Amino acid sequence: MERRNSFIFSFTAIMLFMIIGLGCKEQTGVTEPGFGTNKNFSQALMKSADNSQSTNSFTQNYNEEDAMALSGTLGKDIYPIRVGQHLKLVERNMTVVKDSTTATGTLVQKFEGELIIAGTLKPPVQGTHTHVDTVIHKPISTTITRLIKFKKIANTGNDTKDWKVTAISLPVGGTEGDDILITKLTLTAQDGSTVVINDPNAFFFNVGSDNNDDDNDEDDDNENHVTGSGVGIGIGLHGWHDLFTNYTKNQPVKLEVELLSKSSDDDFLTITYGAMMDGKFRTKEKFNLKSSIQEGTYYRKVYERNWKTHSYAGRMHAVINALPKSVVYDSNTSVVEKTWGIPYKVK
Repeated sequence: MERRNSFIFSFTAIMLFMIIGLGCKEQTGVTEPGFGTNKNFSQALMKSADNSQSTNSFTQNYNEEDAMALSGTLGKDIYPIRVGQHLKLVERNMTVVKDSTTATGTLVQKFEGELIIAGTLKPPVQGTHTHVDTVIHKPISTTITRLIKFKKIANTGNDTKDWKVTAISLPVGGTEGDDILITKLTLTAQDGSTVVINDPNAFFFNVGSDNNDDDNDEDDDNENHVTGSGVGIGIGLHGWHDLFTNYTKNQPVKLEVELLSKSSDDDFLTITYGAMMDGKFRTKEKFNLKSSIQEGTYYRKVYERNWKTHSYAGRMHAVINALPKSVVYDSNTSVVEKTWGIPYKVK
């Protein structure tokens, strides 16, 4: 396992924590999707989605595969040093609504696995490295939903060839439970431009030439750039070439996440970013609490994180996970988690 100094904090134990098991890349054991009355057509579109690198980029990045290093503060039962989730895709279904030339599929993916918390039951001593003496494994079952737009491009009679993926919404989901809810995400680039996301499933981007990883990947069909549900530079669908989250190398980006939490404590909010489409080379960091205002049974909180894009170019994916503090710091609390995913490109 490659360990990166950028996400090793001063008190983190210098150790590698490998999780043995199956990753999301392995499809063996995945329940075959049910498609209803449009079974053959939906199966063909599911195959097209499976072949889309952009569609699968979130799946590769959602499973962290190992517990990554993070900073932590004093907890109730355990002082976390490394926290990560090991997930396996176990079920997927897609329902499709179509007309003669376009179709929209709702893809629902179910993941099961563990949240792994490696830490110590002893309070850390300031100025010294803290060593892991306890590893907590908590079961997690989570569901992610995203919309996929298709367009008919030929009339061969083979739906797999006749239809192609043109646009994909951002993924959103999590476990059952409403102890914590993500409501808004704001990204502010170095030039002051902002992207505001309130509903990931209403926020589309155009995949363009999906299998290319260079800057010449705009789709050659102008119909894919018409006004739609996407938000970015104006309102429309944006390809990887002109993606709304399109940044230069080593560019500072500020992220603000607004959420509702039933706890007055600081929540455990992280971003895992810098990963290529296959989920490699990731950095994981915590957000800092900026404000908290009680509203009835919830606290409306704003978290902030400043980060820099990596020094290498490519298509990447960021995943934001929000958990109540007790999930990570109390060994007896079951997992409640909410997740949003964001594709971006470094050029």
